[in-house]
Amino acid sequence: MRGIKVQKAQVKSSILEKTGGVCAVCGRPLVHGKVTIEHYIPKYHGGTDDERNLLPLCKNCNRRKGSRMVRAEEFYPFLKARFFNEANEYRTEWENGGEQGKFETKGSVKTEDE
Repeated sequence: MRGIKVQKAQVKSSILEKTGGVCAVCGRPLVHGKVTIEHYIPKYHGGTDDERNLLPLCKNCNRRKGSRMVRAEEFYPFLKARFFNEANEYRTEWENGGEQGKFETKGSVKTEDE
């Protein structure tokens, strides 16, 4: 059980690195234990737990976005540039095959939706 907690903590740290520890939408500083993990392509629309699809948001911004589809460049101003490329790569793969269930994930991890 302890190994799972350590893995989840490492994944959260990796995801927080994408914005330098702030909410990807509003820029509010995030506390490691209170961050919510946002699915860029929502699970509702076929998104997965691939790390390229996961972004750190505060609870208010995560709630406001809900399961809407958005463009990274327009909705996540605090996302570091190199992670825009990852998110867009993920979205392109999803658009080209995700709807038919042929989507292959890279670096998939299990996370809790908070």
